[in-house]
Amino acid sequence: MITVEGREWGTAEQLAERLGPDVTVAMVRRWRDRKGLAVRAGYSPLDEAAAIEHATRTSARGRPRRLDLAAA
Repeated sequence: MITVEGREWGTAEQLAERLGPDVTVAMVRRWRDRKGLAVRAGYSPLDEAAAIEHATRTSARGRPRRLDLAAA
């Protein structure tokens, strides 16, 4: 992870590791392609990835994620 102007940026692998066991590298890469997650020189901002992860996790669409099932 690197810090640029007070924001943490990381590779898809680093972001997946920081966001928890239910987030995969493939998910982060899909967020870049489909959700507009910013990419600069292979790095994306952690705060944007966390916001996308939260919105995805709390969405009623798709299959329940493991973390959602554990909370129930």
